[in-house]
Amino acid sequence: MRLGAALLLCASCGGGPRLTNLRCRDPQRCQHAEDPVRLLLQVDFDDESGTMSAGTLRLRLNGGDQGTLSLSNLFASQQIASGATQGTLLFDDELHLDAIEQDQHLEVNVQAVNGHGEGSNDPGLDLLVHLGGSGLGPEPGGGRNARSIGGGP
Repeated sequence: MRLGAALLLCASCGGGPRLTNLRCRDPQRCQHAEDPVRLLLQVDFDDESGTMSAGTLRLRLNGGDQGTLSLSNLFASQQIASGATQGTLLFDDELHLDAIEQDQHLEVNVQAVNGHGEGSNDPGLDLLVHLGGSGLGPEPGGGRNARSIGGGP
């Protein structure tokens, strides 16, 4: 009897938040027009617990932590109900780079932690740097969600 109750309880756990479809907000341009190291991104979320707004969004670059955003602030600024179980989050990710080189590959990842402390998966976006160029498009032969980033004078 206890095993059945435990399985039923676990089935209602939900397994934590899930993030999908990390992408540039504008398919033609991933970075901010006046700040080329600031990416304008969005990601879809699903969290059965309804506590996503009480959590955080961790920003990562090439496997290292870049910063953390308050999801309560994102939910409020985007008028997403605090108990929402699914939706799309819009956010800026300012890249902290020691140096940048032509044709440098970058991987941006995000991970959410909901109000129960449960962590999500960490979808990524592969980027290729084009200095002095204007082209934003799929990275040639790139991986998941590959994009090129570039800037001109």
